[in-house]
Amino acid sequence: MAEDRGISARAVTLHIGVQKTASTALHHLLRRNADALAAQLVVRMPVQGTPAQRMGRAAVDFSLDPTPEREAHLVAQIEALRDEIAPGDLPVLVSHENLPGAMLGNPGVTTLYPMLERLLELYDRHLAPFAPRYAFYTREIGAWKRSVHNQAVKTDGYAGTWDDFTDETADCGTWDGLADRMRAAVGADRIAVFALEDEPDQMRPGQQLLRFAGLTEAQIAALSPLGWRSNQSLNPGALEFMRRVNGAGLEAQPRQKVMQIVMENQALFAPDAPGQDPRA
Repeated sequence: MAEDRGISARAVTLHIGVQKTASTALHHLLRRNADALAAQLVVRMPVQGTPAQRMGRAAVDFSLDPTPEREAHLVAQIEALRDEIAPGDLPVLVSHENLPGAMLGNPGVTTLYPMLERLLELYDRHLAPFAPRYAFYTREIGAWKRSVHNQAVKTDGYAGTWDDFTDETADCGTWDGLADRMRAAVGADRIAVFALEDEPDQMRPGQQLLRFAGLTEAQIAALSPLGWRSNQSLNPGALEFMRRVNGAGLEAQPRQKVMQIVMENQALFAPDAPGQDPRA
C-alpha cells in the first residue's frame, strides 16, 4: 500500500515534465523495467493510443487554444485515465512532459506554461476522488532554454534564430516562480520540485521522482540501467538547416519527413561535431 501523506490513501503522482529534463530517458527506463515494476508501481506514460498519451496531447492543444471544445476533449482524456488507474492499491505514476502545456517556442508562448493553473484545476477536478501530487524537474535555465530552442526547431516548426528566441523569452519567468504558482494552486504539500543536476546516474534517470512516487532505494537500485542515450539535440548545422526548412512554410507531414531524414543523417551537416548533451 502506498504511503498515506495526508492526501489520499493511495499516492497518485503526476510527473508534469517539464520538457527537456530527461523525461524521454525516464520513459525508456520504465519500459525497460516494466516487468520488475509491475508489482510495485502502476506506471502510465505517453504510449500511443493510451489515455495518458492522449491527455498530454490534449493538454498542449488546450493550452494553445482554450476553447470549450478543447477543454471537453481534455476532460474526457483525464477521466479515461482516472478510470484506467482506479482498480488496485499500488501507488500510481503518470508521466508526460506535456501535462503543463505547451513549452516556449510554440506559437504565442513566451513565458513558462501560462495555462498551468487552469490545467492543474482540471486535473484535480476530474481525477477525483484521487488527489494527485505533482512533480516536475528543473534544469539550469540557460542550458534548458538552449535545448528548448533546439527542440522547438526540431519538432514544433519554430523558425527563429537563437537570438530571436532569447529575445522573445527574456522575461519567461523562473523555476521558483513556477513552483510558487503551483503551490498557490494546489497546496505546498502536493508539490515536489527536483533538479536534474541532482540525479546521480544518467543511465538510471528519474531516481528522485521514483522515490517520491513510492519506490524504495533497493527497488530503484535494482532497475536495469539504460544502454543508450535518447532524444539528443540536433547538431548546429542540422539545427540551422531545419530552422530554414521551418521558415519555408512546409505542411506538417512533409516537414516531419524532412526532420526525420535530418535526424538520421546529422553527420552530413557537421561531420566533426562533438557529441550532444544526453539530457538535451
